Amino acid sequence: MKKVLLTSVCRPLGEAYGDAPSVGYELLYGQVTRAQGMFSPRSLHTQFSLDYIAVNLDAPTVVLQYPSRAELIRELKKGYDYVGISFILATFHIMEEMVALVREHAPQSEIVLGSHGTVLDDEVLKPYGDHICREEGVAFMRRLLGEPEREMPYTHPNVINPLRVFGQHVSQTGIVFAGLGCANGCDFCCTSHFFKRRHIRLLPTGRDIYNVVRKYHEIDPDMNIMIMDEDFLLNRERALEFRDCVIEGGKPISVFCFASVRALSRFTVTEIMEMGIDGIWIGYEGTRSGFAKQSGRPVDEVFNEFREHGITVLASMIVGFPYQTPEIIQEELDGLLALKPAFSQFLIYGPVPGTPFFDRVKKEGLFHKEIEEDPKTHYWHKGTGFYSLVKHETMTARQIEDLQASCFKQDFERLGPSIYRAVEVWLNGYLKWKDSPIPIMRKKAELFAQFVRSSYPAFMPGRVFGPTRETRRALGRLEKRIHEVLGKPNLKERALALGAVPAAAWTALTLKLNLFQHPKLIRREFRMPQPRPTPPLRIHTESLPAS
Repeated sequence: MKKVLLTSVCRPLGEAYGDAPSVGYELLYGQVTRAQGMFSPRSLHTQFSLDYIAVNLDAPTVVLQYPSRAELIRELKKGYDYVGISFILATFHIMEEMVALVREHAPQSEIVLGSHGTVLDDEVLKPYGDHICREEGVAFMRRLLGEPEREMPYTHPNVINPLRVFGQHVSQTGIVFAGLGCANGCDFCCTSHFFKRRHIRLLPTGRDIYNVVRKYHEIDPDMNIMIMDEDFLLNRERALEFRDCVIEGGKPISVFCFASVRALSRFTVTEIMEMGIDGIWIGYEGTRSGFAKQSGRPVDEVFNEFREHGITVLASMIVGFPYQTPEIIQEELDGLLALKPAFSQFLIYGPVPGTPFFDRVKKEGLFHKEIEEDPKTHYWHKGTGFYSLVKHETMTARQIEDLQASCFKQDFERLGPSIYRAVEVWLNGYLKWKDSPIPIMRKKAELFAQFVRSSYPAFMPGRVFGPTRETRRALGRLEKRIHEVLGKPNLKERALALGAVPAAAWTALTLKLNLFQHPKLIRREFRMPQPRPTPPLRIHTESLPAS
């Protein structure tokens, strides 16, 4: 059979190695809590799609996550018929180098390029790839390998992300791949237009989704769950079937998902929480951006209700819209921070090939001059959401980038570290639901209490290293309130709190010096033939000469 190697881009990644801001191994630390330093939760994200594709092929397959150049070369020398490389625009330069390594060390291998870097056109990519995947990857690879077509739901891999705070393991999250693409079609959204505004249901029913959750809970009954779907609640029937399964199971679960205000407006907060959802990523974008997904209930009503009931909100805001000025950006930021999201993301309005915004920018000549002259250096490399690539009527590129940095800074200094904001929301959830007439929600309240109690040791670093005096005082008040509700810390929790201070200081030092920030190679085999064991050596004594 044909042998397949699927790989992410090579490590090391980061600004210290010539990459653009936010290019790295972590979503939260790179794009959400990037200004929060030692307080940022840390979670390594692999290229999920590679494991997903690998588990659904018949061919012997190896997956590499973040190999070094030497590790990649060593693997290539084992001989593969196909080598697939997953990359994005901002890692084009790494893909380019990896292709050269494949051609040098495995010239017989055919190269497959995949992921969102393939939004570039054939003229750009054909010199690097023998095959280009611009669709759902399992179907593409099975067709390429001559394997029969499969129907969804596919086999679901186990992809588990550990979470660390101050260098200490605090939880782990099982990733559920429920769907690809999005029908909302926001003009800047690569994931929506990559799949032609179609939603591909990898897990067609709510029970399909719940069965994957159960699979993770067989590994760890306390595992958190992340449902990967661009707008999970948009399909009301599937979501309610999932809710019915959770209630039927009788066990409270903790789910994070992505949802628009439009989709959320079709459910009550009780229905959402009965699904186990206690964390949601919502596109706040801008108050005048006018995207269809923002229709429905007033956003302040949604955010406040969720916070009061125990749902943490990760809000994403865009800077650099044509209507914005520095004053409007500050006004929109003030409005967002007044809603006290647990986490905030701020990205610059930027065009990606294949989106309507990109087409308009090209048609109207709105790219900055250096981008038109050298897109590889000034566009692909910088297409991360942290560079202003498009001319603006009232602001320079530097102004927009400075305003973005200011948004992150103000979010951290005014609201404090996100880890404590989340704890406060969990406390709200415990108080709101502890006397609920709904059995699953009383159990959920107990789960919230466990979350809050597990945070006790983390408060001392906040009181010592918090960004402002007011933040440190607010953390002290929150800690006192928690102790009044759930009790004082025990001896073990006090000891852990004392240890958390040097752990936080060490975290800050390693960040500053760029020490221990890179993962080791993760290598997984799927259906690889095992070498035959060497038969034992048999000695025929009758043939040996007498001693």
